[in-house]
Amino acid sequence: MTQSLPQNDLPYWIALSHCPKIGPTRWSILRRSFSTMKEVWEASANELKRTGLEEYIIVALVDHRQKTNVTEKWEELAKLRIEVVNIIDERYPKLLREIYDPPALLFYRGDINALNNNSLAVVGARQATSYGLRVAEEFVHTLAYAGLTIISGLAYGIDAAAHRATLKANGITVAVLASGLDQIYPTANQALANEMVKHGGLLLTEFPPHTAPLKQNFPYRNRVIAGLARGTLVIEAAHGSGALITVKQALEANREVFTVPGNIFSEYSKGTNELLKLGAHPVTEAQDILNVYGLENTAKSEVLPLADEQKTLLEYLSSEPLHIDELGRQARVPAAELTAQLTILELAGYVRDVGGHTYIKLT
Repeated sequence: MTQSLPQNDLPYWIALSHCPKIGPTRWSILRRSFSTMKEVWEASANELKRTGLEEYIIVALVDHRQKTNVTEKWEELAKLRIEVVNIIDERYPKLLREIYDPPALLFYRGDINALNNNSLAVVGARQATSYGLRVAEEFVHTLAYAGLTIISGLAYGIDAAAHRATLKANGITVAVLASGLDQIYPTANQALANEMVKHGGLLLTEFPPHTAPLKQNFPYRNRVIAGLARGTLVIEAAHGSGALITVKQALEANREVFTVPGNIFSEYSKGTNELLKLGAHPVTEAQDILNVYGLENTAKSEVLPLADEQKTLLEYLSSEPLHIDELGRQARVPAAELTAQLTILELAGYVRDVGGHTYIKLT
C-alpha cells in the first residue's frame, strides 16, 4: 500500500539529505534562504545561486533532484523502521542544537526521549587493554545505575563495553553511527544494537539509509556523540585517536571532559594522559563524575555467600592477572575443580577472565 506524503515539509528534508554534497554548513544556508525545503526542491538554478552556494553544489543538487523521488524516499523509512526528526522539531535534542554545526536531520530507531535524560558520552580505544575494559565496565555500571544515559559509538573495545555495562545495570544507552541505520557497523555488534533498542535505548545517525560507514563520516559522528552529552569520559586513547576528536568537539561545545589516568608506557594511554595535562578532570572512580553531575552512587553490590574453597581462591588473586595454571599450582586445586569454582566466582562478580585463561579479582 502506498503511503501518502504528510502535509508537513519533512519528506523534502529527507530527499535533500540523500544529496552527499549537502552537509551541515550548506543545510544552514538553505534554511536561511528558503522558508521550506519544498521551496528548495522546486527552486531554479538562479534562485539557488542567490543563496551563495557554489556552482558545483548547485549542479549536484539539481542533478540529485532529477534522480530522486521524494515519495519513495519517504516510504522507504517506514519499510526500514527508521524514524526521523529535524532541527526545527521540538523533539530534537536540546544540547545537540547548541553546538556550532548541528545536524539538520537525525534518523533514529528506538526512544528519542532517551536523550532528555542526564547523559554522559563514553569513548576510548577500539583495541582496548584489559585495564581499559575493566574501567569501562565498572565505571559505566555505576554511572548508568545512578541514572545517566550512556552515549557511545557502538565500535569495538571501549564503546561496546560501555553499552554492555549500561544494559547490565538496566540503564539506557545510545549509539551514534557513522552510517545509515540499515548498515549497522561493525556488523558483529548488530545483536548488541538490537538489545539497546529493546531496553529503551536508541540508535541514532545524521546519515540517511544506504550511507556506508566511510572514514570521513566518523568525525561527523564524533561531534554528535560529544554534542548530545553534558560531559565526555575518555578511557584509553592513543595519541591522535578518534576518541580525541570527540574530546575536541566536546571542548568546543563547552562540555565537561573526564579522563582516566593510564600507564605512562602504554600506547593506549598517551592520549588520555595528554588530556590530563590540558586540564581534563582526572577520574579514578565513578563517584568523581557523579560529583560533577550532582548525583549519588545508588549502585547496589549483591554480595553472595561464598564457600570456603572459593574464599581461598580469592586470597591468591589480585588486580594483577594470574594464569589459571599458576593459580592452581599456588592454591593446590585440581584443574577440573578450579575451572568450576572460577566460573562460579565470575558469575557472582568476584573475578574476571581477562583473556588467555588469566584472572583478576574485582574489588
